[in-house]
Amino acid sequence: MRNPSPVRAVKKGSPAPSLKINTYHLFLGEDLEDLGKSYIIVENGVITEISNGWLSEPDIVTGYVLPLPVNAHIHLNDYRVPESCIGYSLSNYVGSKGLKHPLIQLFKEPLMPEDLLQTLIQYKIIVDFQEHNWRCIDIREALEEYGIEYVGLSRPKQWDEPLEPIAEKCGGIGISNPTKIPSWKKAELNIISKKYPVAAHVSETRKMEENGGLHYLLNDKIRLWHIVHGIFLEDWELRLLANENIPIVVCPRSNLFFTGRMLDLRKALKYNIDVALGTDNAGCFHPDIFAEAHLIYTLFKEIDPRIILKILFINGYKAINTKPALIKKGEPAYLMALDLGLANQRSFNPYASVISRGLWAKEKIIVKKSNVFYITKSL
Repeated sequence: MRNPSPVRAVKKGSPAPSLKINTYHLFLGEDLEDLGKSYIIVENGVITEISNGWLSEPDIVTGYVLPLPVNAHIHLNDYRVPESCIGYSLSNYVGSKGLKHPLIQLFKEPLMPEDLLQTLIQYKIIVDFQEHNWRCIDIREALEEYGIEYVGLSRPKQWDEPLEPIAEKCGGIGISNPTKIPSWKKAELNIISKKYPVAAHVSETRKMEENGGLHYLLNDKIRLWHIVHGIFLEDWELRLLANENIPIVVCPRSNLFFTGRMLDLRKALKYNIDVALGTDNAGCFHPDIFAEAHLIYTLFKEIDPRIILKILFINGYKAINTKPALIKKGEPAYLMALDLGLANQRSFNPYASVISRGLWAKEKIIVKKSNVFYITKSL
């Protein structure tokens, strides 16, 4: 891969009014059709040309050109207390009286560590289940420097606080445990859910499933933009989600670490549910969504790799009711270029190569309209 700037870290927003890229693989549109050996031209932040063949004088030669994903579920605060979850059960770590809450109060800085931003740069949007709603504005401003859109799904410290100021400040409401919401608060939440994104942890543990958090919300007509986890959901509940057009965001590494299992994706796909990916606790799990895709590729080998890439690159947008950022002529340029080494030219399944090797790509170039960010890894 030819890199216009041989930096060894993220270079913030290098302006590029015009960019010409030759690539061995380009995944086009929502179906991620592989054009094979092709080129793409970006002018003033817009994709103006895509075609087969190569240009004679490109700015970049790469292996794969891909759309930018959404990290549909992350807890950013947790990054400041790395590996503090080791040795704890889910309830003892993240429950209402769990260890994590005093820890993230104790360690308040840095708000956005540089090494975290170098991973997050690949996302167009991050959906953060933010425990401290007063931090949303500062986090949003820090991420905007890297062209990352921030959706904070937060909640009040006490349920007698009004919800709309929180939703307006952060972006929406995130419900940690639906059955902990007072019954008298659900009418207000119903109104909020018509104006702002509302999402909830659902069926993350067997106890949460038995307590019926999903039905506690849906019975009061609270509109859920998506649910998170859904590990123990039964078939009839999956059919309900499909009928209500509610996506599920899964966090495979977190689910397996804390619970020893995850949602059976084959069942969710059977009911045509949009499944998206999140990385969950940023202090326990490196917040790179490629690691989640690689794990489900390993666990569910019967699922077509192209479908897994749709889960990775497309469905995160659907989880927040947003138009996907596609690689198409006339669309704003939100894309990444990956160097996957030998798999650039010789892959027997390019979709599988992105899943299997994307996490360890030796070089990534991230394009966000007219800004280009370079990430390289030293040997």
